[in-house]
Amino acid sequence: MYSLTSNETRHAESLAEIKNCPALAARWSEGEIARPLSAIFAGDYRDEWEGVEFGDRMIECSLRFNELGAFWYTLDERPDLPGIKGEFSLINFHDALRSSDPGPRWGTTDFHREFLGQLCPIDRTPRSGAGVQTYLRLQEDVPELEIWYSDIANIGNPPYPPGFIRLDINYCQYLDALILTKGTFGWQYLFAEQSLGGGEFSEIARYLENMLQVFPELFPAHDYSSLLPRLEARL
Repeated sequence: MYSLTSNETRHAESLAEIKNCPALAARWSEGEIARPLSAIFAGDYRDEWEGVEFGDRMIECSLRFNELGAFWYTLDERPDLPGIKGEFSLINFHDALRSSDPGPRWGTTDFHREFLGQLCPIDRTPRSGAGVQTYLRLQEDVPELEIWYSDIANIGNPPYPPGFIRLDINYCQYLDALILTKGTFGWQYLFAEQSLGGGEFSEIARYLENMLQVFPELFPAHDYSSLLPRLEARL
């Protein structure tokens, strides 16, 4: 019989908050415990990842679930609550490293192909089909592995391929933010250099505004004050 780590317990409790919230409809998955990150070596999956190291802090905060995820939305029965939707799907690193997504084949330049070949999916949206994902960029000899977000939107800057934007948080901070946001669509933009003031991002901006309006009521155990200035800076 296994026991959960402290961070696994936090995320299981966060999923339970979604499942037990009467204002939300949700579909979820809480898989079995699988291989720990401490027993996973990126070079065993691709030769070009030889030498990539996972830091001690990242290993400590990582989750061993096969999958932990939910797709949820606010119920129409609560007309006082504005509409919000969200999804997350965290997968075990063993499965993530075996994934061919996105793969270098989609690159149009040598740099694009190299960059895309470094990406490993860590958070997906399989239940809604929203087409957004978060990746860990696997590089040798870097102080901390980067987090990148992919969206079907006009984001990103050269020389990187369109549709990808770097987040200003690390893996452990990503997991912490996920507990707060519960995967509200577009929450990753709160940690990226991206304006949400244009029409293309109006729905995302509305979801985030609604999240910060109602989540303090729905999930009173959490403090959302740190997210408000991030949203204001992007509107």
